[in-house]
Amino acid sequence: MIGALQYTKDLEASGFTKDQANMLLKFQMEVMESKFATKQDIQLSALGLRSDMKEMELRLRSDMKEMESGIRSDMKEQFNFLNHKIESTADKLTIRLTRNMVVLAGFMSGTLVMVQKFL
Repeated sequence: MIGALQYTKDLEASGFTKDQANMLLKFQMEVMESKFATKQDIQLSALGLRSDMKEMELRLRSDMKEMESGIRSDMKEQFNFLNHKIESTADKLTIRLTRNMVVLAGFMSGTLVMVQKFL
């Protein structure tokens, strides 16, 4: 209130009448009360923001857990696919190796028979 009294005195000193200074002060006070936030307004806004941020944090955590679960599932699927491919490739290699060994054994036995004929 002391600031308001000083303000009206300064207005009067600069040429305003007492009524004009009081009217201007009243107008500015009304504008300030209707347009400016009070400490309580700011505290309520801060509470609202904290609540919104907490809700957002919970939503983000939930989304992250869902994404993690999806990634784990995809990784497990890829792991199983690769395991199957490795086993399939190992089976094919075993078959080829066995076939080559049979061919080699046949070749060697044929060679032995031929060698025995010449001896």
